[in-house]
Amino acid sequence: MSFAALLIHSTVLARLAAPYPFAVGERLQYDAKLGYLPIGTATVTVSRMVRERGAPAFVFAMTGQGGPPGLQMSYEMTSWVRSSRFASLRFHRRLVQGRSVTEERYQIIPDSSRYRQEGVPRDWAAPSNPLDELAFLYYLRTMPLAVGGLYQVPRYFKTGYNPIDVRVVGRQQASLPNGTTAPVLVLEVTSRGLMMGVHLTDDARRLPVALTVPLPYGTVTLELAAAA
Repeated sequence: MSFAALLIHSTVLARLAAPYPFAVGERLQYDAKLGYLPIGTATVTVSRMVRERGAPAFVFAMTGQGGPPGLQMSYEMTSWVRSSRFASLRFHRRLVQGRSVTEERYQIIPDSSRYRQEGVPRDWAAPSNPLDELAFLYYLRTMPLAVGGLYQVPRYFKTGYNPIDVRVVGRQQASLPNGTTAPVLVLEVTSRGLMMGVHLTDDARRLPVALTVPLPYGTVTLELAAAA
């Protein structure tokens, strides 16, 4: 395919994906902290649009590195999400800690409500509109949310974690990387007793300005450092 044809193809796919509060090229950079201690960075991107199983799909990516002293690690997540119904199609996760590497690759089939893991000779049931964990973060940005609301989302591709509860516990002001302030919605996202905090700007972009994630060594906060 020529460069011109590829450019036209990508433009058409991007138009088919609209409207969403994010677009191809969005890049969010975060500083990670354990309490007040800086321990690393993370980057989340809408990297491109592709055709996956004959339909336009977003490719989301998240990379990070760091960790507390003596426990350095890096991780990567990539998610392929059908844009027309916002359902996950593929999901890759890779974690490197010292010489230990853990890698998981999933094929997710919304049309047959199944998923399978590469290297495992069986498949499992999934919701008809499944989401992996990275796709779920972007899905949160599309939800109509109101302060005081409790929303149950039975869409995680591993059904044993459903439903995921999303509670909007408040609204407050937050500083943005460009020096301005904006109102944010404060969310608590809970599944099987584990809770993650998400702060989304209460505007058209619904930017995740902060994430709090429980990890084995403590609760890590990701604070938005740059957005493009």
